[in-house]
Formats: sequence, C-alpha cells, structure tokens
Amino acid sequence: MDLITFAVVVALMEFVVGLALLLSPVRAMDRVWEILDNSTLLSVIMFGFLTVSVSAVVGDGEFEWGLRGVITWIALLTSVKALLYIWFPKQMESMQRRCLRRDKPSWTRCIGGFMLLAFVFFSWSVQEMLQL
Repeated sequence: MDLITFAVVVALMEFVVGLALLLSPVRAMDRVWEILDNSTLLSVIMFGFLTVSVSAVVGDGEFEWGLRGVITWIALLTSVKALLYIWFPKQMESMQRRCLRRDKPSWTRCIGGFMLLAFVFFSWSVQEMLQL
C-alpha cells in the first residue's frame, strides 16, 4: 500500500466523523460511546488502522523533509496509537472519555472542526502527492 491510499483512508474517516461531530454532536457522541463500550468492535477498527498504516510505512514510507515525510510520520504515529488501543483498551478508552464529553457539545463541535481541517490537509496532500 502507498502513502496516497493511507491519506485517502484517513481523509475519509476525518470527513465522516468530523462532519458528524460538527453537525450533530450529541448523536455523534452516542455513536462514539457505543464503539468505545464494545471492545471487540474497537479492536477490529484499530486493527484495520494498524494494517493500513503499517503497510503504508513499509510499502511507500519515506522519512524525509517534505510532504511524504510528514505523511509517513503520521502513518507511523497511527500505528502506535492503534497498537495502544489494541494492547491497552481500557486505559485508552478512559483517556478518550476524558477528552470527549457528552455534556460539552461546543467542545465536540470544535473537535469536529479540527477533524474537517485534517480532512482538508489530507485531501490536499493526496492531490500534491499525485502531482509528484
């Protein structure tokens, strides 16, 4: 797998989740809690992210100064985060619950806005890497 595919997968995830958090924070947080409460589903999702990120780093990663290097580092950090969720689900879940709270919809909307900014970055990076 290449870095472009990794960037597309992450961009789509950022768009879908970010838009939901921005437009309907309470319902979106209910879905997030459902996923966090189901450790099997959370592990499967994180294993998918681990597979995509490791294959991007191994298949096409370049540790250099520039856009490809930044995307490679993001893929590497995604691998570490996915491993932490797989190995330590309860600790990661409690940390996630402290950051995302049902009673703070304005905070949830802010996170959704940052996720949409990440979508713009990853979409731009895909376009730039396709031109190289």
